[in-house]
Amino acid sequence: MLKPPRKRILLLPERRFFLGQACSLSFNKAARKFQQIKLIESGESAQLQRHFQCIPHTWPMAAIFRQHECNDAYGQQWLRADPIFLQIEMSGARVMAWDNLSLSLEEKHAMLSALKPVFGDFGFELCFSQHNFFYIRALNASPIPAFTPAPEILGCDLAGLLPNDKQWMAIFNECQIILHNHPLNVARQRQGQLPINGLWFWGQGVLPTTIYHHFEIIDSESLDLQAMKSVAIMHVDSEENTLIDLRHVRDWAVIESAFMSAKTNIFDFADGIQWQWQPKYRWHFWRRTPPSFA
Repeated sequence: MLKPPRKRILLLPERRFFLGQACSLSFNKAARKFQQIKLIESGESAQLQRHFQCIPHTWPMAAIFRQHECNDAYGQQWLRADPIFLQIEMSGARVMAWDNLSLSLEEKHAMLSALKPVFGDFGFELCFSQHNFFYIRALNASPIPAFTPAPEILGCDLAGLLPNDKQWMAIFNECQIILHNHPLNVARQRQGQLPINGLWFWGQGVLPTTIYHHFEIIDSESLDLQAMKSVAIMHVDSEENTLIDLRHVRDWAVIESAFMSAKTNIFDFADGIQWQWQPKYRWHFWRRTPPSFA
């Protein structure tokens, strides 16, 4: 019996990042035979959950990152605390920067020293990370509200993001006050850097019992997929399947270069749209309008 063709999943950003870019003639010819599927959920977290499964069914990215980095996440609740830049507006504040604030080691230690007592007063421990964020370890089993994943907060109004929870509102506000008045932000602004005037909490939960996927190869340099790959086990039907992380790419020509017509390809966009191709589609006579980035 012939084996099914290898499956290639291309993880892509939202289609809007490619608006105005033209597809090549050869790609357009194949694209007229693509199947387009509109999925229910959009966003990077939903996108990753289409390809990685946790048992029990949760998505505790903070615990997964912690296990990857320190190998000590089992049996405890974790969150990530990510530095952000909030732009103050007439009606509130908007998240304008995350994951690109480039903290130095000295700045991270200064933030940890200033903020750690705030978390201790509420029964949490703020912990150091070698990356540009911190961990929060829950010292008791109290429930933690669901926070919007950090990759989905850029440009959003803060009022629509914060959970209706007095304890976490108090922690968030205390961190804002301390960071607003901290000398590190005076120094950052003198150097032309954005200030860090808030922490965003997300990825809450306990490390799952099992995480599995269906890929023999995961091609990615991003920290989230590196963490998932190190903690997860490979599922039995993963032979020759490949996951290619292109979420950082904004040049459509690069995406086209990853397309291989001899294999099953799934273009998985973060806005919840998939374009699917199978080698047998080459023999189909029907033509569709090529899928668009709109």
